[in-house]
Amino acid sequence: MTTPDVQTVIVGAGFSGIGAGILLDRAGLGDYLVLEAGSGPGGTWFWNTYPGVAVDIPSFSYQFSFEQSADWSRTYAKGHELKAYAE
Repeated sequence: MTTPDVQTVIVGAGFSGIGAGILLDRAGLGDYLVLEAGSGPGGTWFWNTYPGVAVDIPSFSYQFSFEQSADWSRTYAKGHELKAYAE
């Protein structure tokens, strides 16, 4: 295995990792690598799939200011909605 030569490494493709990548791109610093243990993005919302999983704060708190959603099914959205938003 070769070691990638990048300026920045982002650990995790949850909301924070996704946001970090977007902000790096916007700053012209696109030389980064996102490391994620899962097969897709979403962090908590990728990993936690138990029945009834949902947010514990209003759903709009989980969205990016530059990519807002008005389509939440309820104030405290279920996990699959957050996962879809992350994707």
